[in-house]
Amino acid sequence: MEVDLRKANELFHDVESNVYDSKWGIRYDSENALRVKHKFEKLLGGPFPRVDKLLEVGCGTGYVGLNLSLNEGLVGELHACDISQGMVDACARNAEELGVAVEARQAELEELDYPSDEFDIVIGHAVLHHIPDVEKGLSEILRVLKPGGICMLAGEPTVMGDVMGRVARTGTLKAVQVYAGMGGYFGGVKAKLRPQGEGGADDHEIQEFERVVDIHTFWPPSVCRLAKKVGFAQARFEAEELLSSFVGWMTRTVENALSEDNLTFRWRNWSYHTYLRLSVLDEKIYPYVPSSLFYNMLLYLRKGG
Repeated sequence: MEVDLRKANELFHDVESNVYDSKWGIRYDSENALRVKHKFEKLLGGPFPRVDKLLEVGCGTGYVGLNLSLNEGLVGELHACDISQGMVDACARNAEELGVAVEARQAELEELDYPSDEFDIVIGHAVLHHIPDVEKGLSEILRVLKPGGICMLAGEPTVMGDVMGRVARTGTLKAVQVYAGMGGYFGGVKAKLRPQGEGGADDHEIQEFERVVDIHTFWPPSVCRLAKKVGFAQARFEAEELLSSFVGWMTRTVENALSEDNLTFRWRNWSYHTYLRLSVLDEKIYPYVPSSLFYNMLLYLRKGG
């Protein structure tokens, strides 16, 4: 059966918009503002510049744009767009709660509803792998950037990283199912598998839908070649998350598999801070490990002029 990938992306992210931040542990505070800033400084190879006009594409709930804006004086005008109106609304709500001004609208990456030569910087996080036509999406980013402007995309799964993620998810799920079947305890009570449909939606159907909209994994050098083909003057990449990603997939699988009664505050606090500690370790080992093994691609593109 042929699937309309654009409509599937829109519907899936509409459904996810109300739970997305809690599902992925997304936070908006000074600590995460610095972490997001550091993520892009790794790509820049230096300090994040003060930007007059910034666009976040595939903004979701606003994770990178809003956190960057929490760094005082860093962002002038913040614009954000997403194919999902639900995500746009969630981004606007988060911005209002944070006291951040944002111009958010519904727009898909392959047809950005903005004038040409409009933005100093375009950023995105975990967006490119959802786009049916990556080449067209990159062309649109190039069009809306000012001459000399830059694009930075983060959170895009690499081919090898995706393999490791699947191994972590599959192995952990089987282990949890066996452990619960043996009557083991988790969080001080008997481990109980989360029933399908908990929370008003069929979890299995949501997971299957997510597989449909996760269209691409990337070999970073190939993406750089494609970016230069569409007209970018410069294209290069970095990578992030190896141990933190592998363990992160394990902990998220546990949380998706077990009942809420098993998931204590102590567990959630441990899993979050373990991810942070492993992220620091990943940065220390990054110079000594092939970047192709890391889960996420960070892409830097510069428009000529």
